[in-house]
Formats: sequence, structure tokens, C-alpha cells
Amino acid sequence: MSDDPSAAERAARQRIRDPARAARWRAWWRGALAGLVVVALGLFALRQPLSDRLWPEARAQALRDRAALALAHGRLSETDGTGARELYEAALAIDPDRNEARTGLMRVAQAALTRAKVATTEGRYGEAHRDLQLALSLSVPRAQADAAEAQLREHEARHAGIERLLAQAAAARVQQHLDGGPDAALPIYQRILAMQPDRVEALEGRDDALSDLLQQASLALRHDDLLAAARLVAAARGYDAGHADLPGVEATLSGAIEQARRRAEGELRHGRPEAAASGFNTLLQIDPQDSFARHGVEHVAAFWAHRAERDAADFHFADASHALARARTLAPDLMAVHSAAQAIARAQQASVALRAPTPRRRSERTVRELLAGAVAAEKRGDLLTPP
Repeated sequence: MSDDPSAAERAARQRIRDPARAARWRAWWRGALAGLVVVALGLFALRQPLSDRLWPEARAQALRDRAALALAHGRLSETDGTGARELYEAALAIDPDRNEARTGLMRVAQAALTRAKVATTEGRYGEAHRDLQLALSLSVPRAQADAAEAQLREHEARHAGIERLLAQAAAARVQQHLDGGPDAALPIYQRILAMQPDRVEALEGRDDALSDLLQQASLALRHDDLLAAARLVAAARGYDAGHADLPGVEATLSGAIEQARRRAEGELRHGRPEAAASGFNTLLQIDPQDSFARHGVEHVAAFWAHRAERDAADFHFADASHALARARTLAPDLMAVHSAAQAIARAQQASVALRAPTPRRRSERTVRELLAGAVAAEKRGDLLTPP
């Protein structure tokens, strides 16, 4: 073998002898290695979504298997997504062309319906309602759901004691305790009808109680208690919007509201802001969206604001502050209220400036004091000698 080194060996030796060149080679290799690591980590992190895109059927089948296992263990629906319903729906979203997931959801619906029936017979009514709602949300046959719901209402009624509730409602109606609490007649009738919608005694009792409630509303209207009447009418409407007596009382109430509007407007026009504000505020309590009443309150606030400006211009600051407080109570953000506050501040500054003595006033006061001293000296006879 020849002792002469080859060209490659000479180049390698040359690189070793050149430290800068060797450092560049090492940096290049390190960068290449780091790039490979990043690519490998990225592929590792994306392996699941990528597999979902490349093999959706396999992913969907895995979800269906997990859903079947959850169904077998009674986990019909879970908020963390591990219930049979959620897993079948996820599989259906990935592979909507296959019917296995739809069939699985129907099995979940039937299992929920069966469990609702069992819970009903065992007196676990809260669970029965939840399972029945799950079955309905999964489109269980309506006839089956109606039968299960009727059974649930019947059991609940027996458990609650319908006869006892009917007696309580009748006693409350005799005492004219019609609304305003769970022990009032109308709320009790509503509870009964929620369990047994066709219970004749409850339907008739509610109808009679509503007639009594609407009579109270009519009496309140005759005594000009518009707010109480409106509340009673709204309560009656909430219990039964189709009650026979309701339209007549509503018409009377509407007429009374229109009269109250005209009355409040007239009070303001004749310079009686307190009465006007009271009328407009009552209208707003009946209907917070009443634009007429809202504008009326703003007009009353502007009235007080203008009065505050007039009082401030006359330097009647106590009256001005009182009027401004009235305006702010009604409409604190109204531009006229802000203008009145600024006018009061300017008037107070002007008042202070007027009370401060000026140089001319000080000179006049000095002259008057000297003249008064001269007159007094003359009376004493001190005509030449100094005081």
C-alpha cells in the first residue's frame, strides 16, 4: 500500500486543521438533527387526527364499540362525553353513511325509556323525568313516551295526595288567598293540573279562583289602584289566558291606563310636577317599555331643571339645589339636568364675586368713615387740634 494519502484523506485532514471550517460542519449537523427531531415530534402529535382522516371508518368503529360498552354498563348520557349517546353521535359525525350509530342511538332511547318506567314504579320521580326527557330527545316513538309520561304523572299524583291538595286549594279560596305564595289556591291548582291535566275538580276550582281574582282587579280599578289592578290581571293571564272574564277586565284596565296618561300629562301642563311624576312612574311600573311614560318622566325632570336654573339666577341656592335633586332623581342623565347643575355652579361663583369688596368700594367706605369722624370732632369742638 502506498504511503501517499488519498485526496479525500487530505481534505479531511485539511478540515481538521481548519477550526472554523470544522465548527461550521458541526453546526450544520446539529441543525439537521434538530430539524429531524421537530418533524418526528410533529408527526407524533398529529398521529391521531391524521389517522382520523386516513382511516375514518376505523375511528368510527372504535367509537361505536365504546358506545356499546357504555350502554351495557348503563351509562346512557354523560356530560364528559363518555356516555353511550355522546359516543354514538361522535361516530355518526365521523361516518354518517353507516346506520350502526343510528341504531345504537335508538337502543339508547329505548334503554332510557325502560329506565324511566322502572324509576317511576320505584318512586324515583326525578330520575324518571330525566330519563324520559333523554328518550324524547332521541326521538323515541311518541306513543311509548306518552304512555310512560302518563304513568309517571299517575304515580306522582298518588304520592303527592291529590285529594289533600284539592282540599288545601278549596280552603285557600274560601279565605280569598288566591295568589302570591305556594299555599295560595291558584298555585296549588296548577300543581294538581301539572300531575293530572284532566282533573275536573282542579279545572273548575282554578276557573272559580280566577273569577275571584279578576273581581279583585275590578274592585282595584274602581278605587283607582291602577298598579294593583294591572298586577292582578297579569297574574290571571299567566294562569289561564283564555279565561272567560279576562277580556272584559283587560278592556277596562286599558281604558284606565289611557286616562292615567292623559291625567299625568295634564298635571305637568298645569305646573304640578309631583303629581305628574307619580302618574308617569305608575305607568312605567305597569309597563317598563311604555315610551310615553318614559318621555313624560323626562319632561318632569326638565321642568325641575329649568326651575333650578331660575332659582340659581335669583341667588336662591337652597331652592335651586332642591329642584336639581328632584330632577336628578327622575332622569340623572338628561342634558337639561347637567345644564342646570352648571348654571347653579356659575351663579354661586357670581354671588361670591359680588360679595367681595372692590377697591372702589373700600375707598368709598374710608371716605364715609373720615366724614363721620370729622362731624364727631366738630361736635366736640376739636376744630384744629388733632384727634
